[in-house]
Amino acid sequence: MNMSQIKVVILGLSLLGSSLSFAARGGSSGGNALGLNFGMMTASQDDLETHATAVNAIGGGRGAAKPSSGLEFSGYYETRFSSTIFALQFRPSYFTQSGSGRTDKSSLTGFTFFPLLKLYPLENSFIKFFLQTGVGYGKLNGSITQPGGTINFSGGAFGALVGLGANFCFTDSHCMVIEGNFRYLPIERNIVSSSYSNVSGTTGLSQSGSGQELEIGGTDLKTTLSGIIGSIGYQMNF
Repeated sequence: MNMSQIKVVILGLSLLGSSLSFAARGGSSGGNALGLNFGMMTASQDDLETHATAVNAIGGGRGAAKPSSGLEFSGYYETRFSSTIFALQFRPSYFTQSGSGRTDKSSLTGFTFFPLLKLYPLENSFIKFFLQTGVGYGKLNGSITQPGGTINFSGGAFGALVGLGANFCFTDSHCMVIEGNFRYLPIERNIVSSSYSNVSGTTGLSQSGSGQELEIGGTDLKTTLSGIIGSIGYQMNF
């Protein structure tokens, strides 16, 4: 065996030892955690974008902006099952998104609640990689403001979430969390809670009366809490 082969064997043994070091900590002694996350989300509000395009086509000083990327704040409680790689997390979140032009504005605020099953397949004393998935509920409250008044509406639906991330634990109790998740949660119909009659029909809203389904171009105006969420946060273990 020459020197190059010896180096390859040493490198392989080192990598194997590193892998065993991670895997050896797969059986946790259990515990609980509280956390806070802040993230950005790529929720594409296609129907509100269509509405903004219609406003801008009117001219005469009217102007609307398409909704920007959404912001999401979440907190959670997590419990780890002793001697396993599994944990259960309960996560409520608050979501906000808006688009504001010269004369017209659209805004969305809402919440979600997701129980998540988490797996920690690789971990050591500093870094803990995880996978997570769950099914939950989300609701959005929205408004479209025009010179003639404001339409308020809301809708909700169930959806699913999958993601992955890592905890970077600087002590046994304090960790930085980085996550990437994909959530599927379209809201197919929204009900108008209040409206001004002189708003409907000016920019493609074909139905917007109080108590009715909000429609654009003869079909339900859809909103969504679907998209990719990138977030950073803090977790306290106890």
